[in-house]
Amino acid sequence: MSQVALFDFDGTLVDSDGALVRPFEALGIAEADRPPLGLPLVEACRRVGITVEDYLAHYDPSAARPFDGVPELIAALDRWGVASNKQRDSGRRELDRLGWAPTAAFFSDDFGGQEKELAPLLAALDLEPADAVYIGDTHHDRDCAALVGIPFALAGWNPRARAAAEPGDTVLDHPRQVLDLLV
Repeated sequence: MSQVALFDFDGTLVDSDGALVRPFEALGIAEADRPPLGLPLVEACRRVGITVEDYLAHYDPSAARPFDGVPELIAALDRWGVASNKQRDSGRRELDRLGWAPTAAFFSDDFGGQEKELAPLLAALDLEPADAVYIGDTHHDRDCAALVGIPFALAGWNPRARAAAEPGDTVLDHPRQVLDLLV
């Protein structure tokens, strides 16, 4: 069996940074006060004193576009999974909009609104940690993979993620390089 690619969603598969920031801008949250990208939405909104409903009223999911090469990567995968801090309804709508059908997908609601975890995704796919690679764009993603012993690769096709690379990170330049990781 070859390894299975597991992905974060925002900032990894789709270029959503602008789409995620615009609601905070529209609600008058100063740049210095905005929460870091990658947090569960409930936590991000709590930190700045707004409701999730207010945030979502200003969020345009169609503004998040796949990174170049991601649709081709997804089409080349037989099995793959998603673990994201995005809310389930929003995540499912975006997957549907893009025509993507991961073998399994877990969102913030699946973790009680807390940080994502990879153990449930591994269980759903009947995988051991060595059978998977997790690709993400934040230190949260790196920590999430380390917690269960899954190899991690940084989605370096996202310039923001590349800038946050740490020594020892596997940094991918293009989505097609994910295929090279699946041994």
